[in-house]
Amino acid sequence: MFEELFRAAAAKAIEMAVKEGHLIKEDGILLKPSTIDLVNETEEMNRQHLIDMALVNNDRELFMQLTS
Repeated sequence: MFEELFRAAAAKAIEMAVKEGHLIKEDGILLKPSTIDLVNETEEMNRQHLIDMALVNNDRELFMQLTS
């Protein structure tokens, strides 16, 4: 009985945190918005590195794919 009440309270707390934007539920996984921001920043850094490498190697096709 107590366990069911505790699970219900925890589920409601998670639901409220998602609704308020403190947590983001993505593919059934709870993430903090700052985690998503960090992943996006890392992806952008990798893309910029690939652009730089395409320029150094004179790879026009790769450059066009990464910048379009």
